[in-house]
Amino acid sequence: MAMVKFRAPALPLPTKEYNEGQQDQFQRALRAYFNQLDSRTPITAEEFIGDRFTGGIFSGFGQEIIQPYAMLISTADQSSAGTTSENLIAYDTPTLTNGITVVSNSQIHVPYAGEYLVTFTLQVTNRGASAAEFEVWAKDGNTNYPNSNTRFDIAARKSANIWAHIVPAITGIFTVNDPDTDFLQLAWWSDSTNVYLEHYAAGTSPTRPAIPSVILTINLVSALP
Repeated sequence: MAMVKFRAPALPLPTKEYNEGQQDQFQRALRAYFNQLDSRTPITAEEFIGDRFTGGIFSGFGQEIIQPYAMLISTADQSSAGTTSENLIAYDTPTLTNGITVVSNSQIHVPYAGEYLVTFTLQVTNRGASAAEFEVWAKDGNTNYPNSNTRFDIAARKSANIWAHIVPAITGIFTVNDPDTDFLQLAWWSDSTNVYLEHYAAGTSPTRPAIPSVILTINLVSALP
């Protein structure tokens, strides 16, 4: 609905004296315009000038609203580059996407300025015999996003064949002021090279889906104030 540009009708010019024919034309023009509005939304429409939202409130069912969104996953293990290194999370399969793209495997680019809701889960594994630390944070371009870091402690593996696991699940708002220069990246670090973002193949007995190492969703929730 919000993407539809309504066209106001050309109203007939008023006459100095009352004219029944002119009034009929005036009412028909208004009726055609309001019928157009009613056909697009059950209640109200937002106010736009060009492509920019200027105010007003949309309420209705929103069948014709299409906003940028994506669901991104990784079907590969992702290892640490070292205990003093930053590791950028990579994506290999855009499960769902509309207008949002991944560049260089790790850079999430959006088409419009605005506030974007980001939610992600990580399948983190410790293959080592000692407990380990794990941290994950956001980056805006090549700059760390302020106050975005989260720390987790992972227990040591249970045995040589049974590793320890945690699944961080984090939600936040990513602000994009300029889609030509702003892009989202997620980075992680661990004090152990035995820590991985782990994927698992589909299981059997019973049949179970594969487990991605990363699942991320992102969608536009608001234009900038």
